[in-house]
Amino acid sequence: KEPERRIDMQAEFLDLESIDTGKYKGMVIQDPTDKRNVRGFVYLALAWGSVLQPSRQRAVSQLVRAINTYTSIRAEVDDQLFLDSQNLFKAPFVYITTSRAFELTKHEAANLARYLRSGGFVVADNDQPHLEYGPAEASLRSMFKQALGRDARFVQLGNDHPLYHVFFDFEGGPPPGGEATSVGPSSVTGKASPVPYLEGIYLGDRLVAVYSDKGYGAFWEKEFENEPHLKMGVNLVVFALTQKGSIAEQQIDFYNQAGR
Repeated sequence: KEPERRIDMQAEFLDLESIDTGKYKGMVIQDPTDKRNVRGFVYLALAWGSVLQPSRQRAVSQLVRAINTYTSIRAEVDDQLFLDSQNLFKAPFVYITTSRAFELTKHEAANLARYLRSGGFVVADNDQPHLEYGPAEASLRSMFKQALGRDARFVQLGNDHPLYHVFFDFEGGPPPGGEATSVGPSSVTGKASPVPYLEGIYLGDRLVAVYSDKGYGAFWEKEFENEPHLKMGVNLVVFALTQKGSIAEQQIDFYNQAGR
């Protein structure tokens, strides 16, 4: 993004197209003078674990459609991504969503920790946001603590955070999600209050994970009345691809240094 690292967009875009052979899961170039001028490719997949099963299996395909609609990034749905696989380290963006309790194996936790510490980016989306600290939320939060230990500190992402402005501008912070969804009669207890922000986990000065109490996957799967939520999804992906130190940046730097 820095001026001294500006690249001929046309030539570089052609190179990105030619090297999309499956070795890399995402490479983009963003014009430092125009944030909307971002081009390249990305493959997105749902994350699975030995116990973790994603609850919104059409969410990623709908997010892929939104990226192809709104941006010049060519997005495709990738194969299932397992948290204990070496393929995890090729993925610049990992989406985890669930509606049930789960726990990582020791190998999955260690692999996830190494992924996050080496440039990875995870969006963990609670698919039961209407429940006050329900089993999905408890498991997602515990997942990061299991992987990162004391480094798993959740912080509120203020409305001025670059995540809300990297492609689309969300001046009021993230769009509302399903946190206020009705769960039954008013006498039902355990209903969560709406959470008007996203939370993040940092390692150093790099945002490595976002925790969402929004249930965005449910909105991405819808066919209407979900434009703000899809645009937020686009921002999440673009941020993961363009953040300094990201896997996508490392991959394109390695490719350039190798002489193409």
